[in-house]
Amino acid sequence: MLGKKRAVTDHIQFLLAHFPCVAILGARQVGKSTILKQLRPNSPYFDLEDTQTSDRILEDPAYFLERYLEPVLLDEAQLCPSLFPALRVKIDKNRTQNGQFLLSGSSSPTLIRHISESLAGRIAIVELSPFLWNEAWDQPLSPLYSHILNQNFEALHTLTQALSSTQVIQSCFYGGYPDPFLGRNTPTYSQIWMKNYFETYIQRDIRQLFPGLNNDAYRKFIHMLASASGNIIRHSDFARSIGVSEPTIRHYFDIAEGTFLWRRIPAFDKSSKKRLIKSPKGYIRDTGLSLFLQNIRAIDMMTHHHTFGRFWESSVTEQLIKGFQTFSNPFQYSYYRTQNQAEIDLIIEGNFGCIPIEIKSGSLIRSNQLGALKGFIQDYACPFGVIINQSTRIERISQNILQIPATYF
Repeated sequence: MLGKKRAVTDHIQFLLAHFPCVAILGARQVGKSTILKQLRPNSPYFDLEDTQTSDRILEDPAYFLERYLEPVLLDEAQLCPSLFPALRVKIDKNRTQNGQFLLSGSSSPTLIRHISESLAGRIAIVELSPFLWNEAWDQPLSPLYSHILNQNFEALHTLTQALSSTQVIQSCFYGGYPDPFLGRNTPTYSQIWMKNYFETYIQRDIRQLFPGLNNDAYRKFIHMLASASGNIIRHSDFARSIGVSEPTIRHYFDIAEGTFLWRRIPAFDKSSKKRLIKSPKGYIRDTGLSLFLQNIRAIDMMTHHHTFGRFWESSVTEQLIKGFQTFSNPFQYSYYRTQNQAEIDLIIEGNFGCIPIEIKSGSLIRSNQLGALKGFIQDYACPFGVIINQSTRIERISQNILQIPATYF
């Protein structure tokens, strides 16, 4: 893992050149400490999970910050909340100097609060996710993303295959957390790692962040979330099954999303012609963890499971969102479904336009599967649409719809 360059590295370098402080957020065990050291290998580095280090900082944060040449690397910065006012004062002494501090944090709700209270306007935030497929297999980021951002439909035809179908399926099964993926030759290790990771998340992280939370109810909620991946969310169903109130369930969703466990996909809501579903859907962000929570312990069990299409959709969707996040272009994502059940899995919007993307677990596309995509392209004057599936070659399905195999990521 130490030698792997993460796709988001260039974006972080861009932010360091334009902001006094940059915060890298992400779940535990995704490589935040590693990327801090890769980005600034000769800078002073402090791990605030080390109690001796944090105690020394807490004695006098302002004095601590004055002692070291910039840039300073602060790992797990949310553990020292009194550090943030001192950071603001230090930054404001030389506000025009960018790249003074590089922080990391695993607990988004806590860290975001400290940032908004003390460092608003002085800091840029970027997320480090588990491995993208290309990162896991030491391949460069696919040009697919830049071609879409540049509305370069014809250039998509020139993509070349980056991964084998076996590599893609293994990525779906093991997920993107570095340790279990790199230990994929021993599936038992992957399962043990996932078990310990989940228990640590529940017993340490959640207890520390939300000491009054009912841990047993929240544990049941996470297991229910795994089974609900890809479904439209109805809070009342969760509340009834777990035996808590709907406001409590909404709070649980906020926690799962804020701790990078769950990806919420909002509903596309810009139609004035059609009646749209307005409820969000979502999924456990790492398919390896999702499969573990559902007791799916082998690749064959996954590929033959009756909900494999959902695993596939969530895995591909996460790759697309994380891939676009490695660029500095702002974008939004959503899904589309009408009351008449016309559905598109992912809508990507930005200054490049509106791109509908359908995700299929099979290898063949039938003409009767294109209705929703064609209709959306026409209704919203989209430059083109994309189908991601398990086919073997890039193929133009219609005048402005292109089939791209997932192996071309």
